[in-house]
Amino acid sequence: MRDVLKYIIGLLPFLLVACSDPAPQIPNNKIQQENPTESFMELNKEFAAIEDSIISSYMDSLSVPFTTTKSGIRYYITKEGDGDTVSATDDVTYRYSVRMLDGTSCEKLTDVVKTVNLEKSELERGYREALRLLKVSGTGVFVMPSFMAYGVIGVPNCIPAWTPVECTITLLEVTKK
Repeated sequence: MRDVLKYIIGLLPFLLVACSDPAPQIPNNKIQQENPTESFMELNKEFAAIEDSIISSYMDSLSVPFTTTKSGIRYYITKEGDGDTVSATDDVTYRYSVRMLDGTSCEKLTDVVKTVNLEKSELERGYREALRLLKVSGTGVFVMPSFMAYGVIGVPNCIPAWTPVECTITLLEVTKK
């Protein structure tokens, strides 16, 4: 009996330790953060500042009077066009060509004609905004930050992810809805 009691007393510390909550496991290569959303927002701000600097350098090299929208698109209208501007619910037919700021373009984004409904299509936000700045038969040059153009996906085998682009867009036709 005495041996059994020694055995139980000997096991007691191990049982108490085994029943306590385990310490949380923190990977050695990770720093625990209070709020990961804040760090992602800070990273996005840093990336946006870098991209804005790239776009600004490009704009300085052109010596053309660009206007900047609240969303960050820089543009100038090369041909004014006729009639009213486009509203958010209209169907539009437009021609566009895209190139990267280093001058590289790809065939599948050169002289493309599309017809879309601005409200219902999955059109990139920058194109939607650019088309609303044009009148029928008008043409403009639009420099779009990546988040307004092809974003994190890019265009496979054409435009890499997170790449600002220059688009030349001509509004061919508008069908009012």
